Amino acid sequence: MKRIFFTLTAILLLSSTGLKAQNIEYYKDIIRELSSKKYEGRSDYGGGDLKAARFIAGEYKKIDALQPSMPKGYFQPFTYPVNVFHKKMEMAVDGMALDPGHDFIAREFSPSLKGTFPLVYIKKEDHHPDRLLPMLATGAYKNSFVVVDYDLIYEYMGIAPEPLYHTPIAGLIMVQKKNPSFFKSRSATKQPIPVVWASPHFPQNAKEVTVRFQAKWIKKHTANNVVAHIPGTTRADSCIVFVAHYDHLGHFGKDVFYPGANDNASGVAFMLTLAEYYAKPENRPDLTYFFLAVAAEENNLLGSTFYAENPVFPLDRTLQVFSIDMVADNYSKLFLETGPEGQKNLDRFVQINDNLQLFDTLVQDPLSNDSDHYPFAVRKVPALYIMVDGDAWSVYHTPLDDFDHIYTNRYLPLFQLITAFVDTF
Repeated sequence: MKRIFFTLTAILLLSSTGLKAQNIEYYKDIIRELSSKKYEGRSDYGGGDLKAARFIAGEYKKIDALQPSMPKGYFQPFTYPVNVFHKKMEMAVDGMALDPGHDFIAREFSPSLKGTFPLVYIKKEDHHPDRLLPMLATGAYKNSFVVVDYDLIYEYMGIAPEPLYHTPIAGLIMVQKKNPSFFKSRSATKQPIPVVWASPHFPQNAKEVTVRFQAKWIKKHTANNVVAHIPGTTRADSCIVFVAHYDHLGHFGKDVFYPGANDNASGVAFMLTLAEYYAKPENRPDLTYFFLAVAAEENNLLGSTFYAENPVFPLDRTLQVFSIDMVADNYSKLFLETGPEGQKNLDRFVQINDNLQLFDTLVQDPLSNDSDHYPFAVRKVPALYIMVDGDAWSVYHTPLDDFDHIYTNRYLPLFQLITAFVDTF
């Protein structure tokens, strides 16, 4: 019986050619808009995050039946401290200038620094912390930038080798095997030294490095979650929440701009097409549906955490949360995460996909704090993270994550899968 129901759902959705065309064009328009230079990468740079929040609120207003969820409209404001790179981020090796955002990036917690420093290259056999940390602790390299192999440090100390950051050196350069991506754009803390991720083309026997890093500490930056809802028709006392973070990496210095088309203009665009769909009289939901565009995901999930701590609707009456993150990709493959409370729902999601044959591969990863499902999952709310895999991943957190590097061929299968799943609640 369930198989018949799901098959009929698929037929009905596939027959709605007008809706398909309208939604996918709107989807592309939103991605193109939010990833444009106008929004400066949707972070604190140039007020880009506020511009994006206002744009999303404007789109909410255009959708009939979608109501503001906050006392003064759509915005749920919160504040946080942040370290940012708004001005010069320059680096040269033996007088040869490196390309910021391509040849190197500075980790988000790096302080300001200006000057020319000797380079010290650490031998492969000296990378183990039992040898490296005592060597650096002597103070012999206090005026030098130390160059290490990223992969060896990662193997021995993980992605956050904080003991290295507190050794008496002028700075740390970690050479990677590919061009570095911006791990995070902003940090709520600062480390005592600059930490640089460099491309594999970083010179192997250079003598000195010249840097001009201009960081700025903002004690209190205000960001806004943007919240709207469609009231349920018969079961309004329970809800489903669709979440997509709208922030991205902003700038690395004045000139290097991160558009964030796939990450995560695509998720916001997808969420808006869902809002448009469910606002139509023929699709009006029994349950209350919330549409939550959150800020500061790239700064350790601050927006979704703030909402989970200050929910508009009780979490114990939230039946399912969807975190829609990086969905403008081209493989027939989804990455999924949930917590223990969401496993039964995820099993049903997988069964629906099997019945409708929309995606070839569904991969469930362990629950982690890598997106906005996490603050809900740790509060025992069924929360599902959804990401489409594909070639757009190759430009993740780089300046090339722009509209020209997205794919829309998986939009319709994902739309069909999510709406079919939502219909089972």
